[in-house]
Parts: sequence; C-alpha cells; structure tokens
Amino acid sequence: MQLFIQTVIDGISTGAIIALVAVGLSLVFRISRFVNVAHVDLATIGAYVTLLFASSLATPFPLAALIGIAAVAATGFGAYKLVYRRLRSERAITLIIASVGVSFFLRYLVTFIWSSNQQAFDLPLLRAYRFAGFRISPYDLMIILATLAVFAALHITLRYTAFGRSLRAVSDNPSLARVAGVASERVVSLMWLIGAGLAGLGGILLGIKAVLTPYLGWQLLLPAFAAVILGGVGSVTGTLAGALIIGIVGELAAIYWLPTYRVAAVFAMIVLVLLIRPQGLFGAKAVAK
Repeated sequence: MQLFIQTVIDGISTGAIIALVAVGLSLVFRISRFVNVAHVDLATIGAYVTLLFASSLATPFPLAALIGIAAVAATGFGAYKLVYRRLRSERAITLIIASVGVSFFLRYLVTFIWSSNQQAFDLPLLRAYRFAGFRISPYDLMIILATLAVFAALHITLRYTAFGRSLRAVSDNPSLARVAGVASERVVSLMWLIGAGLAGLGGILLGIKAVLTPYLGWQLLLPAFAAVILGGVGSVTGTLAGALIIGIVGELAAIYWLPTYRVAAVFAMIVLVLLIRPQGLFGAKAVAK
C-alpha cells in the first residue's frame, strides 16, 4: 500500500507538468479550432532560454524562468501573427499541417543554437521531505503547488472576469461576439500569449526533472493531447483532472507492469472512459458531436 501511495504522489507531479502544457493546447484549440502541434516545442524553447540565462549569463533561476516564459509567449504570439492568423480562414487540416511545419522549424532552431547534446539545469540537490513514511522532493512539491496556483488563477480569470466572458463569447460564436462589440482579435491574441506562456512554464518545470534535449517538449505531445481529450476539450478543470489521471496511471503502469507499457496503459484507460463519456470527463456534449 505504501508503494502504491508513493507512486500516486510521483504521478501527481508528472501530471502537473502535463497539465500546464495541455491547458494551453486546449485553450488555443477552443478559440482557434485546430490542434497546434508546435505547442509542445514552445515548452522546449522555454527550457532552453531559461538554461541560457541561468547557466551562461548567471541569472538567478527564478528570473531566468520568467525570461524563458516571456520568450516563449513572444514566440507563440509571433507564430500566430505570422502563420496561423493568415491561414485562419482555411480548413483545420491546413492549419494543422502548418503547425507541423512550425514545430519542425522550432525544433531545428533549438538544435542549431544549442546542439542536440543533453544538458541540464545547474540546480542544487535537495533532501526530500518525509511525512508518514512517504517522500516528496522540494522540486516536485514546487511543481505541484505552481500548477495548482496557475489553474486557480486561470479558473478565476476565465470564470469571473470580462476577459473570460469575452473569450467564451468569441469561442462560442466569433461573428456574434464581434457584433456585440467584443474585440475578438485582441482576445485571440491574448489567448495565444497565455497559452504559449503556459507551455513555456511546463517546459521549464519538466527541465527541472529531466535532461534537456531538442525533443524535450515532443515527449509531452501524446500525454497533453490525451489530457485534453480525457478531461474534455476546452475545459480547464477537466484538463487538470485528465492530466493528473494520466500521470498517475502512467506511473502505476511503470511500477506494477512495465515502463514500456506506460503509454499503452494510459490510452487503454482513456478508451474506456470515452466509451462511457465521449465528451470527456468535464466536456460538453456539443463538443463531442
């Protein structure tokens, strides 16, 4: 039983990182109606820019992380303005193919600048906290708390602010929103900034737990997509729940089955859930049609 609970704790930390990347993916899909494959590569850029400032320029890590998030937000916003905005009247498949092109461009740009060698943040080793026989590293605890704070802020912003109401109006009916006086372009641009910034934060937190390579974000693509589908497309709460479930199931499969079967176990669970609720755990039925 102790091993089971310890594995669940580890899975929550993994799921928290997935959630940060997945929620940006979900919000962009909700307002732009296509799957932005390049979203996970923004996470990679966030980690590498943070590495540049923290290691090469001796910037304090929290400040370097903020610079990394800002750089990713600017990159995502630039990709929207230069590519996706110009193609927004095209079919979704055209936008998806364009995002694949952006994804490869960003990945090879990272490889060109930083090479494909493995790198890591120069962070001190910290003793794990212990309670009731269980342990959790300070970094895992920070990841979980940061994720919960981000999702609480997102929930309040989207639920109770004028921006949140404008976002819902634009995502539900862009034409009607414009007629009602909503500044649709401003809302969409801001959403891209927020979504990209969250991907950057997710990449930085993943870089704390893993080595950095140009494929750092790419390994989050399937889990992030799965979290969005499992939780319900467009649902912030659902994305968090879906990501945590995926993280926990993946860790349990690695411990009690085989690490190589982690993905198989996660997707088998998702198929079972979707057979019962095709719209996902927190999704609206209209989305599933």
